[in-house]
Amino acid sequence: MRVDLDSLASFSHTGAEGGQRAADALETLTGVPAHCEISRTTLVDADGLAAFLGDAATRIAVPFDGALAGHALVSFEKPFAARVAEETGMGGDALPEVANILTSGFVDGWAETADGTIDIEPPEAVTADDSLVGDVAIADGAAFVFESRIGLAGVEGTCRFAVLPAAEQFVDYLADDDSLSPDALASYAQLTAHSADAVADHLGAMTGIDPDVVESHFDFVPVEDVPSLLDDAAYEGAVFESDGPVNTVLAVLFDQSEPGAVADALVPAEDPDAALAESAVAELGNVTASGVLDGWANALDTTIDVSIPSHVHDDGRAVLDTVAAAYGRHADTVAVVDATVALNDEVTCRVCAFPSPEDADTVAEIAAELSAGDADPDFPPAYDTGGEQS
Repeated sequence: MRVDLDSLASFSHTGAEGGQRAADALETLTGVPAHCEISRTTLVDADGLAAFLGDAATRIAVPFDGALAGHALVSFEKPFAARVAEETGMGGDALPEVANILTSGFVDGWAETADGTIDIEPPEAVTADDSLVGDVAIADGAAFVFESRIGLAGVEGTCRFAVLPAAEQFVDYLADDDSLSPDALASYAQLTAHSADAVADHLGAMTGIDPDVVESHFDFVPVEDVPSLLDDAAYEGAVFESDGPVNTVLAVLFDQSEPGAVADALVPAEDPDAALAESAVAELGNVTASGVLDGWANALDTTIDVSIPSHVHDDGRAVLDTVAAAYGRHADTVAVVDATVALNDEVTCRVCAFPSPEDADTVAEIAAELSAGDADPDFPPAYDTGGEQS
């Protein structure tokens, strides 16, 4: 069940190059400088796949077939769509053409290494997700998504560009590399699902709020794109490092849509003291991080120690800049266990765990054990809503 993350890193870079090819093709069409804001290769459970398909009013699918089959989905935000229509002089007819050009630019990279051609089929409007998710699972409900977000200079909004290879052809494509077996890859999606459940259980126990798991996925991201996993909104939380069989940097961050919402959720009081609120955030982060790592440790029948929390309150990209700098010395691509949990309408918790590339074999072992159901996370005793252990 081992997955060679070096091989997957190379495969992920193909996706990153495809995103940049797509941006270059768009720039040629519109004459406006275009850029790829983020590019990542993601393993996601089928239940969470819809989160990668965008929710813009205008979505266009472009099927492709041949040496590799599947479809791309382009979700256009309104300002982006309006600018494209204006620059091309094509009105609404521009968007299917853009979707076609983006897809062609992306799959050209695959076509260069595939045995045979990849043919682009006519674009089609999308009104429901069901038609997109039925044939993309590679094993046990896990799917590969190659996601890019393309922007135009001076334009608010982006287009979200997701490529979903069809399962049967993609498995055949992977068959040339034993280190990328579908079953092994699917185990990484299970690892993120277990970790997300641990996050939700710990947050619920400590805050008294019944949280919802919004997203969980296992990302392979070029190290320079790591900061782009978060937006530039303000986050408060804590960053940890683990020591043991897996060395991991783990960030537990709360995105507050309303000022003071995090403190209100953790320290129910009319006007919570700032120092007390900061302490509660750090303690909640500590319990949550320990819960994730406890699940991993149980899979190995060992222990993983976690450092004293470092409190952070900054925009998301700045928080992850330090992670990118640290990992850039060791690898071109970083694996990320990524979970998002909603506490309520005002507070969302984002947990990003970055296992050291040097511990890839151990992460694969944990994923295999959790996927097989041989180990379930053990959770600590319940916590009251005041942030003190009962």
